[in-house]
Amino acid sequence: MKRKPFAVVAALLLALSCTEPYPAVSGDWRYASSLTYPSDYSLPGGPPYVCSYTGRLTLGQNSGIFDGTYDSLAISCSSGGVSSGFNGTVINGTLTRDGIVAFAFDTPSWLSVGTLHGDSMGGSVTDSVSGLSGMELASGTWSACKGRVCK
Repeated sequence: MKRKPFAVVAALLLALSCTEPYPAVSGDWRYASSLTYPSDYSLPGGPPYVCSYTGRLTLGQNSGIFDGTYDSLAISCSSGGVSSGFNGTVINGTLTRDGIVAFAFDTPSWLSVGTLHGDSMGGSVTDSVSGLSGMELASGTWSACKGRVCK
């Protein structure tokens, strides 16, 4: 009977040691995305247009959950608009042990989903936007990398 508690503890330690750790997503990331906005988004009869977003993410992580901030976000659109200096919050960040990552900017309507590979990650992004015809979906791709230069 004295060996049963030891066996239970040993089994628990073995089970815990076999668990894969979560990959590291915390730190500073250079972020870029490109979204295509639907026809009629801002002008009746207008064509779709593309906006590119670049900036920095600073993320903190606790196992498979993360959050943080984005800053110095610059926006450049094919419709002619250019803006910069946007700051905000990275919310609802989740990460699986096999590197599937998802997060949003400020509200759940801006959703980035993708894969983490070491010091780079990327995937698809969608944004539910209010256009002339009501709620519409902009979609595109995003990427991020750690370090000064993205490959």
